[in-house]
Amino acid sequence: MKSLLPILLLLCIPAGLSAQITLASVTFPTAGDTLRLATDNAPTGILALTPPGGNQTWDFSSLQASSTQSIVYQSAASGQYAASFPGAEIFSASVPGTEAYYNVTANKWEQLGYGGPDPYGIGVSAVFSYSPPLVEGRSPVNFFDINQQSVGILKGFAASEFAPAFLASLPFTPDSLRYRIAISRIDVVDAWGSVITPAGTYPVLRGKRTLYRNSRIDAKVPPLGWLDVTDVVFLAGVSALGVDTTVSYHFYSNTEKEPIAVVTLDHTQSFATQVVFKAPPAGVNGIDDRTLKPLLTLSPNPASGELFARFEGLRPGTYQLSLLDALGREVFAKPMQAGSVHTELLDVSRLPAGLYSLCVRDPQQGWVGSERLLKL
Repeated sequence: MKSLLPILLLLCIPAGLSAQITLASVTFPTAGDTLRLATDNAPTGILALTPPGGNQTWDFSSLQASSTQSIVYQSAASGQYAASFPGAEIFSASVPGTEAYYNVTANKWEQLGYGGPDPYGIGVSAVFSYSPPLVEGRSPVNFFDINQQSVGILKGFAASEFAPAFLASLPFTPDSLRYRIAISRIDVVDAWGSVITPAGTYPVLRGKRTLYRNSRIDAKVPPLGWLDVTDVVFLAGVSALGVDTTVSYHFYSNTEKEPIAVVTLDHTQSFATQVVFKAPPAGVNGIDDRTLKPLLTLSPNPASGELFARFEGLRPGTYQLSLLDALGREVFAKPMQAGSVHTELLDVSRLPAGLYSLCVRDPQQGWVGSERLLKL
């Protein structure tokens, strides 16, 4: 009779528990990996904000690809800024003109920093290091795990490194300028279950991420010393400064290196404003045989004056072309007549420096393409 007790105990365990997964280091990127992602900039019917708990099902099958991208990871030694990150194993260049460097161990992979244009597009390029490194993934990760981290960037420049036009816009003459960025993030693994996406159905853990970012600029003004001039620089046209809080839900599988879905919520946490998801195969739910190539390309990018926007694969018709700033505000819009291949000349010389998104919208179908633009 005693020999039957362990078997009876196992039979009493709910079958659903077998679906609860653990994330391990096999999902960390390595040199040679290509992660394929799609972005839906106008998601509808995405109910990521369900109560915490297990054995849930999230149906994201309605997602459409506004744009797609491939993130290629290469050996850090082959990167332009490799000497500045001696502890890095890999790097990627997912943002135009920028290389991000990562350290990968058995327990975590973390971003050490990046090299390229400054984060506000004011016109300087440099190496920006996180202190301490920004953790992108951990192993193992289980249901109920909670992780909190605070990192920062402090980078100084001589005033002469900035464009004369930017310095002339300031009401003072600085000796030096520095970026001061503070990031606080808390990740709570609060649910598990399955996600249905255009790429397939996956067992997942869901993590709720709350990210607080405070971006400041200081100026060294003799004889006063270092002063916080963020508000002054903001008025001079640099709009990506100040305090920003973002809440998002991250769905990860134990078999895929891409996130299955990352759902960003509006400031009231009532609905999804954007979903980045694992890209489906060709021909599935809005992805055609140009899979993992953007519907539009910008050249040059970064740009300071005129640029060409090239559109491919559009049905002949009238579209709405919009340029959005880093806060999602529309700063430019115009109608556009396009066929399957179309090139549009745009002049962005009068726009403040910063990061923008150029989007094309079909009045009947919604957003059909977008691409990021760095304005110098």
